[in-house]
Amino acid sequence: MPAREVLFDIMVLVSCAVMTLGIVGIVRMPDVYTKLHGASKSVFLGVVLLCVSASVVATPAMNKRLALIAVLAILTTPLSSHVIGRAAYIMHEQMETPGAVDESHTLRSEDGEPDEEEPAWRL
Repeated sequence: MPAREVLFDIMVLVSCAVMTLGIVGIVRMPDVYTKLHGASKSVFLGVVLLCVSASVVATPAMNKRLALIAVLAILTTPLSSHVIGRAAYIMHEQMETPGAVDESHTLRSEDGEPDEEEPAWRL
């Protein structure tokens, strides 16, 4: 077996392992913010690594498509993560992670109950 194919196989296994660990993170994390972190990082790294591993054995036409997929993943993963996190924030989703601190000071009132008004930075 040529070295390129071995490299391809190893990179595919690593990218699948990264994406599987992201799924485990989604299941095990306590709140939407930490689940979002685990999901976005693992999907981004897994998809880009899978594109790089496929480029090892790809034709030039396939490499152009793989580069486009990687660029789209680079552009859309942070954007979608931000939108989901912002929607959770606007819906007053509480942080359930032990030791988490809400540094915005807009989600909780003085008595510890969630505020019913909109966050201060909303447009």
